[in-house]
Amino acid sequence: VKQMASLQGAGGNQAAALQALLGPLLSQAFGGQSSPTLRTILAGKPSTIVSPRTTLQETGMMMAEARKAALVVESGRLVGIFGFKDMMSRAIAKELPLDLTPVSTVMTPNPEAVSPDTTVMEALQIMHDNKFLTLPVCESNGSVIGIVDVMDCVYASGGAEGWRSIFSSAMECDDVTETASVHSYRSASVRSVKKPQKDNARPVSKLRPKKPILQNEAETVLAVTQMLASKRGDAAIITDERGGLAGIITDTDVTRRVVAKQLPASSTRVSDVMTANPSCVSMSDPATDALVTMVENRFRHLPVTDDSGAIVGVLDIAKCLNDAISKLEKSQEKGSSAAEDAVKQMASLQGAGGNQAAALQALLGPLLSQAFGGQSSPTLRTIL
Repeated sequence: VKQMASLQGAGGNQAAALQALLGPLLSQAFGGQSSPTLRTILAGKPSTIVSPRTTLQETGMMMAEARKAALVVESGRLVGIFGFKDMMSRAIAKELPLDLTPVSTVMTPNPEAVSPDTTVMEALQIMHDNKFLTLPVCESNGSVIGIVDVMDCVYASGGAEGWRSIFSSAMECDDVTETASVHSYRSASVRSVKKPQKDNARPVSKLRPKKPILQNEAETVLAVTQMLASKRGDAAIITDERGGLAGIITDTDVTRRVVAKQLPASSTRVSDVMTANPSCVSMSDPATDALVTMVENRFRHLPVTDDSGAIVGVLDIAKCLNDAISKLEKSQEKGSSAAEDAVKQMASLQGAGGNQAAALQALLGPLLSQAFGGQSSPTLRTIL
């Protein structure tokens, strides 16, 4: 919690609030199991440590093998980080010579790092609060342990059914409008893998899928990466000559299937390196089923169609996770506020002074809120 607070510049009260917000719900969803530490989930994982002088070609091959971003280390100290989106947007899209360019020229310098004793749940909260997708992990003396990403934390913190519980809870406290933040694009019909609609199940449209970035399968990898870089995207939906869904390509695919195999981006067709015929969901499919499918199959992105087959969006599991945490926090904060009001009234009835009232509020507020599931307390007018 101290690490989380320091990363946000939060004071003691905010740090305590962070601890109370997500912990109980996440613990309950995963059967009360204690959250593993980052040290545990990094044990035995391949290293992606490079020096500032390592070329982008060498760095990309190492990243492709480990499926991890690269940590740039000099004299035993972390000096930078270089991810898959960086490779796509800062190197491939700009046509840099990969075998001549050192990683230090395009890395993100001096990234934030966390302790290996940080729990997975804490890491998820840090990523959410700072909008990080990856977290370097370093000992207190500065020695580098490794790197985790949001999907590592998702898989390490529980099974798919636990995440179903988390996502369902978030959907229940969703107070956003029903208007999805996407625009419809007409295309040939595509077939989604549908599950039976559940009664009262909130649809995928409630997740507000991102607007899709569409590219034709005849385009080159270079053209696609330049389009993604210009729109700050990390995945493109590839369409066939009729406008139907043909495939998907992500920033990770560019490193693994183009850079690592030393293919020329300017002449390689995107259709040769994309994931063809990807799974997809409809806007009307149950949202929790779509999210659990992504967790179970380790999908970072999932194309979304409307009921007529038009490609209308893309689900990003990291964005969905961030949205879910935000909704849960708001719900918990509302419940905590009600409990604090009740404690203040108790203090005033006892004639407690300012310091005593504050102490009572700090002691009983979180306990009462947690005991009643974060629900707001009814008024006496209601029960009378």
